[in-house]
Amino acid sequence: MDVGTRYSLSISAKAGREVLDRFGLKVEAPTRLDAEAVDPVADLVVTAHAPYSDSGGRLSIADVDDGIREADIEKIAAYIEAAVERFPNLRKVNMHCSPKRWVYEDQVLVGEYGRLIDAVRRLARVASSHGLELVVENNRAYWEGVSEDVSADQVDRSEQNEYFGVMPEEWRQIQQDVDRSNVFLCLDPSHACTYAQISADLDKRREVMMAYLKAGDTLRHVHWNGNDLETNVGRQDTHMCIGTDSLPVEFHRAIKGWDATLLLEHFYSVEALEAELAYIEAL
Repeated sequence: MDVGTRYSLSISAKAGREVLDRFGLKVEAPTRLDAEAVDPVADLVVTAHAPYSDSGGRLSIADVDDGIREADIEKIAAYIEAAVERFPNLRKVNMHCSPKRWVYEDQVLVGEYGRLIDAVRRLARVASSHGLELVVENNRAYWEGVSEDVSADQVDRSEQNEYFGVMPEEWRQIQQDVDRSNVFLCLDPSHACTYAQISADLDKRREVMMAYLKAGDTLRHVHWNGNDLETNVGRQDTHMCIGTDSLPVEFHRAIKGWDATLLLEHFYSVEALEAELAYIEAL
């Protein structure tokens, strides 16, 4: 279905082959390459989402602990190799950054920026060896234990777990500092909204959302999710359908025309998808 985007839209593999064929959609492979889920749609996969966690917790590729870091870098490298084997039309691999600080009951992960840059460069070499782009996704801000009725200016952000690549400026800087010809950026607007929520002022929140678009032509992939910018619901990574959210219309209109692959990173029902596609077409 042509909705006016530069490239065919993608959607989650869980939509199923019948829906994908009906609407002419491509696929982003999930973080876990389960054969039952991905093999029936392998020819439609154009992007793949590298893992950011596993049964042991968050992958910490910037960690100050060499053992943790090396093992987690290898997990993402192995995913890239496996995806290349599985998907003949694969063009891009998306990855998250790494925790700056992540607290478990029995462990604290601590990351350093320079170690993150080195890790992304190493993974870029793996991707480049297969002719793939590596796109770095902006991470979400966390609000664990914060009640929705608590104003943003009353929240101590230092008590929250934190990732690299959350703020638009740092996310863009990571790509610049990695400085590799196959490394670009992936924008998740729902993640961006969780960070914009650190301001209690709605106009400021809108400014923050638009700041992510300053990535310009380094933005090559979008996890096109909506979220609630106007209320504190948007502190959570809601992955709303486009058109049911309250992100700025001009933001969505810009994304629609962007020279980037666009993934609707959600699937709730055929009816919801039809409404979403109609909204995008009308933007």
